[in-house]
Amino acid sequence: MQSLWNDIDAAHCDSPLALRAYASRLLGGDPTLVLHGGGNTSLKREAKSGCVLYVKGTVSDLAQATEQTFTPLRLDSVLRVLEQPPLDNAGMMRALEDGLLHRPALKPSIETLMHAGLPFALVEHTHADSVLAALNVDNIQAVHAEVYGVRAPLVPYQHSGHALARACLDTFRARGMANTIGLILAFHGVVAFGNDARTAYENMIELVTFAEEFLKARNAWRLPEAAPVAAAPDTQTLDALHTEINAIAGTALVRHVIGDAPTIAYAQRPDLAQISQQGPATPQHAVYTKRVPLIGRDVAGYAARYREYLDTHLGKTHSSLIDAAPRIALDPAFGLCAFGTTEREARIAAQMYQHDIAIITRASSHGRYRSAPAAAIALAEFEYGGYTARAA
Repeated sequence: MQSLWNDIDAAHCDSPLALRAYASRLLGGDPTLVLHGGGNTSLKREAKSGCVLYVKGTVSDLAQATEQTFTPLRLDSVLRVLEQPPLDNAGMMRALEDGLLHRPALKPSIETLMHAGLPFALVEHTHADSVLAALNVDNIQAVHAEVYGVRAPLVPYQHSGHALARACLDTFRARGMANTIGLILAFHGVVAFGNDARTAYENMIELVTFAEEFLKARNAWRLPEAAPVAAAPDTQTLDALHTEINAIAGTALVRHVIGDAPTIAYAQRPDLAQISQQGPATPQHAVYTKRVPLIGRDVAGYAARYREYLDTHLGKTHSSLIDAAPRIALDPAFGLCAFGTTEREARIAAQMYQHDIAIITRASSHGRYRSAPAAAIALAEFEYGGYTARAA
């Protein structure tokens, strides 16, 4: 991966926060690093009142980052929250309000505690496709040791928020060395850091490049292709499928079909029933794609299995808030059909699953693809899908 840093553009930034926003836009503009509001960045800066943590606001887009994208908090206040006994995300966000420098302010990132705890002026977090493709495998420990070692120690999977922040800090303290430039978050993504904007940004690029080079050396980079669908998908078949999915969703969903060569090749894989049912590359994708796609046309069977999965991991009270209708359908006849409550959501689901296809395909080319535990993905769908507010 090539660095896009440009000294002329950077020179136009008239403050450290403006430079922070510039580097964030470089990351956010690459969909192989950040998708649809994902990823987060931060800056720590001394002020008369003490050190201030500027962290990306929730739901803001890194590709469009400006100085106003970042929520300012008193670092000492945030660190006190990090030192508390474990909090759920709702409790953590309430506790963080005490550290806000002013109101109104954007809601700070769910990863605010992680940014606060790592002892660097700038911290970057992405869900880099290449890193996930290299590490989302059974032998994650062996691959990590070969690709990263102490350059970026491996953090065992934890749910975003307090638990992940503590795990990152504990891992850095236990395994961080003078040449450590980041952390690898198992089944989640990658963190890079530094004490100036260019160093932090280029450390992220270096970590992603390590993964790309590993995949290329294992002949796991090139994606197979099949002939794209020659004609428009059979509308009658898709209409029937769509009607069944609407009935289970309890609302009229919008669909978006993709039948390009890599997608058709994936839908035609003889092992599709095995590799596609492990889960998404990172749990956050489940908000748009669900944990697994529908294969074939048995919508009722899919819904029954998905309801059982939600009931098992969330309990029936919380599970009942989530519909069990698929959001991704795979079929060699049409490729990928994504569903969403709006055209935008359907397109986001399709794009996210296209990235999952690339990650799963590459991971399966050098190992046995694995995702985060099923319980973790269910929790992500519940929390990040906004169901916690309804459950309160």
